[in-house]
Amino acid sequence: MISMKDVSLSKRMEAVVNMVSPQSFTIADVGCDHAYVSIALLQRKLAKNVIAMDVRKGPLDIAKRNITEAGFLDVIDVRLGDGLQRLAVDEVDTIIIAGMGGLLIKGILERGIHILKDGKKKPVLILQPQSDLHEVRHFLYENSYCIVQEQMLIDEGKYYTIMKAQASDIEEETAYNEVEWVYGRCNLLNRNQCLFSYLQNEKKVLENIYINLQKTISGSEKESVNEATLERLHTLKQEIALNEKALEYYGE
Repeated sequence: MISMKDVSLSKRMEAVVNMVSPQSFTIADVGCDHAYVSIALLQRKLAKNVIAMDVRKGPLDIAKRNITEAGFLDVIDVRLGDGLQRLAVDEVDTIIIAGMGGLLIKGILERGIHILKDGKKKPVLILQPQSDLHEVRHFLYENSYCIVQEQMLIDEGKYYTIMKAQASDIEEETAYNEVEWVYGRCNLLNRNQCLFSYLQNEKKVLENIYINLQKTISGSEKESVNEATLERLHTLKQEIALNEKALEYYGE
């Protein structure tokens, strides 16, 4: 349970909340868990109303108790449902989906594509995918959503990326290159220092794996090297080349 004082959020969830425009009216917090983000949005006056949704009844029951204790039961609507299925077109101006795998987030958006496309107002999306970020970026671009803000950070020793996207005339936007799909155009162009640290660490890891794999191959009979090992070596070359191109944005 929480008290009436301001909710304390993790570093990554603080970054999610900080991307919300103070002009937001109604926000959907998808996969709200215990509703800490939903409550923080109201406490910081970043929204007038929030729809807190989760597919799991247990966490949602806890969320409702937390919301009641915080005094926001009249402005936070708690809904049990999968993804965006309990939302109506034009009901919200901002959608938050955080703390899930990238493919899961992409699936939620695909199944709720009418919420993004059919109404008069196209909701702003604030997303924090845990994996497969390139898949999320491709989906947004293919559905006329432009990433306008991106932040990479470290929270409890792990790297996280938060992105904010809004509907736009995508034809006016230059298509991403391969490096930008993987690492994020905004982060690269803004020379995000956390991404720089990530790229430097990744470079060392990839090069060490490549060297060790080469040693394994050279120490084996040619006939005993299987196709999977050779394919992995080829993939590592591509990953190292992509990493090097990303570091070029930093003058490396």
